[in-house]
Amino acid sequence: MLISEYFQKIESQIADCIYIIETSLVKDKRSLHIGIIEGELFFTDESNLHFIEFVNVKETIEVYKYSYHYQDRNSDLIFRYDMAPHHREIKTFPHHKHIHSNNVIEASAPAFAQVLDEISDLIGQST
Repeated sequence: MLISEYFQKIESQIADCIYIIETSLVKDKRSLHIGIIEGELFFTDESNLHFIEFVNVKETIEVYKYSYHYQDRNSDLIFRYDMAPHHREIKTFPHHKHIHSNNVIEASAPAFAQVLDEISDLIGQST
């Protein structure tokens, strides 16, 4: 896969999410297969997602770095997936999930579409 195709896949997933009302994306193509995509997505309930992915998609999707930071309209953390090398006690280290500001749990690295699905489920439950 080419990095431009991966970027298009992410953009398509964003376009398919009925709860997104505004997007801001930055794509940094480092080579034919390596790149960074980051952005901010704004949802109908005024929550937002800040995310970054640094990926190599030459043979498989190899994620070098990611963070998906989802917060409510008051900028209070709802959840964040990341792979910052702290919380060494977590079995999935370095991958983990922050729930609100005081709870860290085991979590595998999610795909971007899974994060959007999780957010959609949360918004759908609240409407």
